[in-house]
Amino acid sequence: MIKNAVLLRRVSTVMQEKDGNSLQNQQEMLTQYCSRKDLTIIKDAELVESSTKGERKKFMEVIKFCKQQRGGIALVCLKTDRLFRNFKNYTLIDEMRKSGQLELHLVQENLVLNKDSKAGDLTILGLNVVMAQNYALSLRDNVVYGMDYSVNQGRCMTKAPAGYLNIRNPDGKAAVIIDSERAPLIQKLFERYATGLYSVKDMAKMCKEWGLVSRFSGKPFDTATIHRILNNKFYIGEMFYKDQWYKHNYETLIAPALFNACQDIMHGRKPETPKHFKTTDKPFIFRGLITCGECGCMISSDRKIKPSGREYVYLKCSHFKGNCKNPQVNENIILQQIEDELKNLSLPQEIMGYLKTDMERIINKQNEAHNREVKAVRKQYDDCQDKIKRLRSLLLEGHITPEEYRDMNEDLKKEQYELEGKSELLTKADEKFSIAISTILSLGNNAYQIFQSSKVETKREILHLLLSNLKLQDRRISYNLRKPFDYISSLNKKTPPKIEGVAIGDPNEIRTRVAALRGPRPRPLDDGTSAIKV
Repeated sequence: MIKNAVLLRRVSTVMQEKDGNSLQNQQEMLTQYCSRKDLTIIKDAELVESSTKGERKKFMEVIKFCKQQRGGIALVCLKTDRLFRNFKNYTLIDEMRKSGQLELHLVQENLVLNKDSKAGDLTILGLNVVMAQNYALSLRDNVVYGMDYSVNQGRCMTKAPAGYLNIRNPDGKAAVIIDSERAPLIQKLFERYATGLYSVKDMAKMCKEWGLVSRFSGKPFDTATIHRILNNKFYIGEMFYKDQWYKHNYETLIAPALFNACQDIMHGRKPETPKHFKTTDKPFIFRGLITCGECGCMISSDRKIKPSGREYVYLKCSHFKGNCKNPQVNENIILQQIEDELKNLSLPQEIMGYLKTDMERIINKQNEAHNREVKAVRKQYDDCQDKIKRLRSLLLEGHITPEEYRDMNEDLKKEQYELEGKSELLTKADEKFSIAISTILSLGNNAYQIFQSSKVETKREILHLLLSNLKLQDRRISYNLRKPFDYISSLNKKTPPKIEGVAIGDPNEIRTRVAALRGPRPRPLDDGTSAIKV
């Protein structure tokens, strides 16, 4: 019997120390738990790192320590998402569990998992990881959405070109300023090229003579770099982001007339959006989800309208790497293959009964986290509004000038606009979480029907939740079912083992099988018999 324990306490950032899952709070709860379970704490690991990014060096040090303990170790953690939010590290820990090296204790989820754990408990853990991963992915998607919002506000979200510097203001916000050392050389480059006397190759030689080299590598600019500079509209007030140009708020280096003169010298060629950057606003189910099994390029969706007026969508290789022999296929053929899998993704109602209590707990936890974040954003917004009110009073009382008022009021209004954007991000994350919840609960009886009746965006979310590594080859789709849905599918594909003493067709057969998976939970009935508690 395992007696020694390792505590694992984690927050993603120092800022999370302010919430209810701070490192100190985790330590108190885990220590009390070990005391109740007669576990001796031999290591207390404190991690401040993301569970979804990078190599997680500190996490791997804890795992290495656990492997070194003879006779096994209990790894005690507050809950699933404090340990991992994807299946990469889950697989590593699960292998140690299977071998008996490690016993996993998830305190708030009331789960203890070891090599003898029942399938029902392992399924619950898998679903917990799915939900934690889904929420993390939703937040990641919302970071992208936040970048889109910032770009629309005129802020640069990428590395600024030569002649500019990316910096952080005292308030921690990113900004772009003129590079006083290199900006004059960039202006000189445009002016010389606009004369029409020099080629791009000549300009590369001149830049080397001027000492204009890469700030990162220290190497002289080659002709490709010079060409990119001469075509970059950032210098005249526009930035390229996701296939199109946006106005930015930073100081310009080059006059539009000078920029256009350089374009004329290059025979009127203007910067073109690369072919592989082209996107469409049409709602396609598989857009960006499938790669070509032949060459690895993305599979694109193409809508065709027949002379009869009927519309068809075809999936075909984007041919970004050149000619590809993988044939195109009607989207409906691939949808049929996916739907056949969905028909097999159904759980017996008895197992769903076990899971619903755990799902309710997961939902409550996510609701608490969501409400806490929304409340924090609203408080910051209200604080800004209070400051604006005080500014108005100071202006009326003559304590500040109108110019000072305008500057400070503008900064506070910008902060409010950003907070409104964050609030919208949280709403979108919560919406995606709701889709994940409804998808998992629908597995009890009607996942296929739910998918068929959903709108395109909901179908995309369901596919992203259930499937990974989608590849198209010779009009067939291949994929991996994400954990624990692979296990759920296997329950239905395998022929159930015959249980001694249970006749085929007996209405209690399924109940008995479920009991064999997780262990019975008898409760007395009025007639003196017992039944499994669900």
